[in-house]
Amino acid sequence: MACVAAWACCGVAAGQPAAGGRVVQAAPAPVIAETEEIILGPGTSLPPETAAMPETSIVVDADPVATPPTPSAPAVLDVSSRFGEGMLLEDFRLDEMPFEASSGEWFWNGGWYVGAESLWMERSRNNRRVIFEDVDVVAPVRESLKYTTTAQPFNVAPGARVTIGKSLGRDYLDRDRAFEFIYYGGMSYADTDGRNALADGFLISPLAPLAPGFNGATAFTTDMKSDFNSWEWNYKLRRRLGRDQLVMSPGGNWTRHAERGFLPALILGTRLATVNERFSLTTGRADATPEQFGGRYNIATGNWLLGLNIGGELISQNEFFYWGLRGRAAPALSFASTSQQAAGVDTLFIPPGGRQTLNFSDEATRTGPGFIGDLTLMAGWNITPNFALQVGYDFLWVAGMATATRQFNLDNRDTNAIDVGGQTFYNGVSFGFYGSW
Repeated sequence: MACVAAWACCGVAAGQPAAGGRVVQAAPAPVIAETEEIILGPGTSLPPETAAMPETSIVVDADPVATPPTPSAPAVLDVSSRFGEGMLLEDFRLDEMPFEASSGEWFWNGGWYVGAESLWMERSRNNRRVIFEDVDVVAPVRESLKYTTTAQPFNVAPGARVTIGKSLGRDYLDRDRAFEFIYYGGMSYADTDGRNALADGFLISPLAPLAPGFNGATAFTTDMKSDFNSWEWNYKLRRRLGRDQLVMSPGGNWTRHAERGFLPALILGTRLATVNERFSLTTGRADATPEQFGGRYNIATGNWLLGLNIGGELISQNEFFYWGLRGRAAPALSFASTSQQAAGVDTLFIPPGGRQTLNFSDEATRTGPGFIGDLTLMAGWNITPNFALQVGYDFLWVAGMATATRQFNLDNRDTNAIDVGGQTFYNGVSFGFYGSW
């Protein structure tokens, strides 16, 4: 600082560069001087013990007119790979973003999670099988109407899907791991149907043309019931979103928000399902009592399917909403069983060589291949951190089982009357919520 004072005493005012001078930028050095600008006269050298601050301008032999310093451009903070796109919410931006919606807090907190959905699903009809023919013997041209099992529809039945999961943390590739339990089912279908014979007509059953109490009836009633339930224990591996964004709101505040992206997931586990069905057929005549003419035929089937559950998810996750699909397929072993009982009496029309009564029961079991598969198309809205409402459309297919209407053996000819080639298809809507804590 002594050289600065000496030059000031020689008549050059402080802060004014000398005529014919030039500007020199000093290299960074340990800070000794406290001023940002040091004025030196012509031929005056900087003492070796004096150093300037980094990027300090040193004016030597400058022109009388001061040159204003050039302001440096502010550094750009690259907070996102999509920095040039601006705000995160593109089409429906908010004026302010008072909260943070990061991928770690808004969607997933690494603890427990639960989901509950209401299902409203329709069941496919039974396989086509003729159970009665209506014959009018008075008409000039003999008429015959056939009544089949497919004429019996089912109403839409309610069900439920409940998911309970526990996070197992992240793996070495930064993917979320979880173990979850899923209950899927509760659908119970029941329907009653029946027919009366045409005027001057009667009914004949091709299931057993000589069965007493069934052939010659003028009315019949059918009753069908079916239910479905399944349980899953799955290991789930899901990709995480990319790095969060730092987003500046119009008010000048910086907040942390999740990037948009696709989240694939792998599902591997075990699935157990059960399908139980019952079918009953009751006949009678309007001009006879049940003791004189009538019949009843009952079929009950039970199916347990156990298989390896393999599936996945693909979710398009946005900051406040998501959409995607989830599917699972379970090749399984099917453990099927069936039981039948038939009883009939006919004291009015006894065919030559025929019987007056019918009474038998039969049981059978079989193990074979089966399959369980389901697909869900979904969309959801995150209304609060860790809580979302979801709607979807669901498909469910169960194959390789003994359905009730494939087991007809009214004539009691088959000694092992069980057919495990049945299948059932379900579809319908779902709605519910998902949350984590």
